[in-house]
Amino acid sequence: MQARSFYLRWGGLFCIACGLSWSHSLISVGVGALGLGYILSWGSRPLLKAVERPILFLTLPFILLYLLHALSWFYTEDTGQWWVEMRVKAPLLFLLPASVMAWRESPVSIRKGIHSIFHLSLLIVGIGTLFRFWTDPTAALETIRHGRYVPMMGGISHIYYAGLVGIAFFFLWTLPFWGGENLKWVIAGIYFAILHILALRTGLVALYGTAFFLLLRWGVKKPRRWPWIILFIGLGMGFVHLLICHLPPLRQRWENFRTDLAQYKPGRYITHTSVTRRLAALEASWRVFREHPWIGVGIADNEVAVFQEIPRLPYRWDKEGYILPHNQFVEYAVGLGAIGVGVFLLFWIGAFRQHLGGQWVGWLFYWLLLLQGEAFLERQVGLTAFLWGTALMWVELNARKS
Repeated sequence: MQARSFYLRWGGLFCIACGLSWSHSLISVGVGALGLGYILSWGSRPLLKAVERPILFLTLPFILLYLLHALSWFYTEDTGQWWVEMRVKAPLLFLLPASVMAWRESPVSIRKGIHSIFHLSLLIVGIGTLFRFWTDPTAALETIRHGRYVPMMGGISHIYYAGLVGIAFFFLWTLPFWGGENLKWVIAGIYFAILHILALRTGLVALYGTAFFLLLRWGVKKPRRWPWIILFIGLGMGFVHLLICHLPPLRQRWENFRTDLAQYKPGRYITHTSVTRRLAALEASWRVFREHPWIGVGIADNEVAVFQEIPRLPYRWDKEGYILPHNQFVEYAVGLGAIGVGVFLLFWIGAFRQHLGGQWVGWLFYWLLLLQGEAFLERQVGLTAFLWGTALMWVELNARKS
């Protein structure tokens, strides 16, 4: 039975690695296999002992969040959506420790295979989308002009794909890899091109923001490095400026951003803007939070509560264009109140207190930035990527520390 549970957990890791970039069904199979393998392994205490502390301590805030989701049934109005939320977010209870255990017990060859299939799937989707972009660049730029991105091959959201590319950068220099340093740089270069040519704004902001943060952290440790840091930042800003000026997709996205901000005034029509609608949705969310500051409206009623508040804002906005603010912390603030946000912050406090080096700090900061631009934990892909990826990073970095 124990040997079978090994294969079950390894299969779960493979399914998630392969499915994150294109298949929700494969993700479900992988998460289910890891969960079942975790349950079957409870009879083997030596395996579980390795993850009892501190990773289970990091899991506790997610368990509490799930319990708050469950308790919101008593005051939610949309019970149908509540059941959907409970099903999608069930991995909060087990995926982090289950992934830690499965990855930790996997031989290096299995880890390399899982790591490789993750990159292969991600590259196929990205390169395939690039090819489709260049076969009809006029139509692609027109899509971007209207505040959207080129649809990703395989059906995954462009925002979630951008987040996965950032994960891939961290994985390349943390997880065991088939191939040398030169191959890593080639793959990183392809990812870099995909992000910029497709103008995947969420991923670009998160990666550049993380690089900036890590440079500052590097300088704080040794002040004599500041001349180099200033030079790097200056070169980076110049490079970004050149890209915006000479790369059509990025130039279009920058122009859209400026136009959106110009529309963010009372009385303006904002249905077909992107940034402006998000800012307005933040205003509506803040109003909802002030009315229900402690326990929120129930996570299943977030959309209803915010959409009811939007007509009271001083903007002209067609109902079919209503959106949520795309921010994970705001989602918890509206749905679960200050208590929910406080519980979520417990994870970040505990995670940053684990001294696993700059890569770990960079990983956490990268996700903090991502969660400001999209509510990743409200969807299967984002939730799985965060918990699964954090587990793999934690195991590898903790092993180096040991």
